[in-house]
Amino acid sequence: MKIAVLSDIHANWQGLEAVLEDCPPVDETLCLGDVVGYGGDPTRCVDEVVERGWLTLVGNHDRACTDPAILEWFNEDAATVVRWTVEEIGENRLEWLRDLPESKTKERVLLVHASPRDHIYEYVLDTAVAQANLELLDGRICLHGHTHVPGIFGMSDGQVTHDYRVDTFRLAGPALVNPGSVGQPRDGVPMASYGIWDVDEGTFEFRRVGYDIGGAQEAIRKAKLPERFALRLETGR
Repeated sequence: MKIAVLSDIHANWQGLEAVLEDCPPVDETLCLGDVVGYGGDPTRCVDEVVERGWLTLVGNHDRACTDPAILEWFNEDAATVVRWTVEEIGENRLEWLRDLPESKTKERVLLVHASPRDHIYEYVLDTAVAQANLELLDGRICLHGHTHVPGIFGMSDGQVTHDYRVDTFRLAGPALVNPGSVGQPRDGVPMASYGIWDVDEGTFEFRRVGYDIGGAQEAIRKAKLPERFALRLETGR
């Protein structure tokens, strides 16, 4: 069984469209959260995910749309986009976001948006945070997003390892596997990022695909959202 793993679409329709066109045949697709936020096409992205019936988790931007108290944790520009998104997508889509789960288990693999110990908010970006979370997995694997940086944190001889390249990796627990971001990559590569999990083979393939950055920028500008969210798409930062 092959499963496409997507995360952090962030209302970038052009990025999502490119991933859908690039993705090979799969049996299922998982979305690890943050369908909305930052980008200018939240309605189109939510509707696409809903129509396709993907198992989708709640991300911090998704949760902020339905819990205003969380906005105090956001910078003002990001909060501005959340408020606009709430007005833009309507009550039915907000209800869908409200009902998204914080975690799931698939084939004994933990699925979360952020990390095993904090399902929605913690950023796994360094070895200390990675080790604390790897120790919680009891030898299992966790698929997560949130950082917008693709890669695998694992353990070897008691040391934390971190690896990423556009290639196929054999999965061995404990491991934290991040497919990167469809809609707002932050590893310096301005291409949509996602992965293919082969359950039977026990492998994970990282994939990158170019998309219409200009179109995504135009959607942000048309919505009169903060300009920096348009500009950062050019550099993948």
